[in-house]
Amino acid sequence: MSDLKDRVLAANTRLASVVQTVCGECQQSCCHQGTMMGLQGLRRLARGVALDPDLGCRLRAGLQERSAEVRYDLQVAEKVASLLKATTLNSDACHALPELERKVADLGRFADYLESEFPLDVAGMTPLLHYSAVRHNLLRCLRQFPGAEAALSTLSRGQGSFAFRGRKLAPPRCIFHQGRCLAEQWKPIKCASFFCTNEPNLLAHCRDAMGFDEFVLASIRVVECDFARDLLTLEGHLGQEFWEPKVIIGPTADASSHLEGLVAILQDTRPDLQVVRQAGRFMKATNEILTEVQALAAGQALVHVCQSVDGAALYELAVAMDRARGQNWHGGFVLLAEQLSVRSFLAHPLWEDQMISQPLGGLEVYYCE
Repeated sequence: MSDLKDRVLAANTRLASVVQTVCGECQQSCCHQGTMMGLQGLRRLARGVALDPDLGCRLRAGLQERSAEVRYDLQVAEKVASLLKATTLNSDACHALPELERKVADLGRFADYLESEFPLDVAGMTPLLHYSAVRHNLLRCLRQFPGAEAALSTLSRGQGSFAFRGRKLAPPRCIFHQGRCLAEQWKPIKCASFFCTNEPNLLAHCRDAMGFDEFVLASIRVVECDFARDLLTLEGHLGQEFWEPKVIIGPTADASSHLEGLVAILQDTRPDLQVVRQAGRFMKATNEILTEVQALAAGQALVHVCQSVDGAALYELAVAMDRARGQNWHGGFVLLAEQLSVRSFLAHPLWEDQMISQPLGGLEVYYCE
């Protein structure tokens, strides 16, 4: 086992322990405040399922567990609707009863779909993105009836999602959350980059537990060389919508030959590819990277091949990719480095300034063993 692999795995374990400890204590988890999976997040997850069938099994099992809560919410909503129908026939709100029946039926159809054997690809999982809207529309309709929200909470008896937080019903947690994030390492970029600074302060605990360079190592995933080849091949076959910026490092032995093999895969699957080879270390600033990717035409991709890269440069790349996504660009950038410099000249300002977003968490960085 290589020294770098040992370091990466140890840092992975340390970061996972900190996250589990801190986020496990938090009663206002970001996953419980309406943060939801989006379409690009689904593409990331679908890639992960295609690469790892075991992930698909775990995802299916987690969604089936989650469906029990949605089904329970549906039963409570049906009881409340039945009570309202019996008691509001002569009230000013009776005109809203047909709409309420439609909204309850919408939740029923969602529950049925969640319990079905839909395919775990983008098309199959897209209806799951409607969960927050279906639930919100039901609650909006219920608010036309005095006391209806309180009845939801009372009849729920502490189960399901209908619980008050202050004066309002709490927002739902992400449909892909059931005791943990079901998307695992393929979670949406906004979630992977989020390091909360509320109490308990996740970022502060990370800084107490590790330095900058160890945090960089903790953001790297150790994979086999075949995984890197399969990943690039899969993205090429799926199309540009599924391209994700990424960094592939190593392996320690014969790195140059392996990386040239990856370049060949990219040339086969992304015909309009620009290849830039440079001696020494990759040291581009955010604006330099942005200028390069913004100059790419539609369907073009760019790959940099270099000898080494360090943590600060990876941060600059992550920031650039984050800004490029904000301009409706994604995907066509791959950095291939023979080595990782495990000591950075300086820690990145986003780390030093303790910013709530640490974009490196959302950048795919792989070390090939």
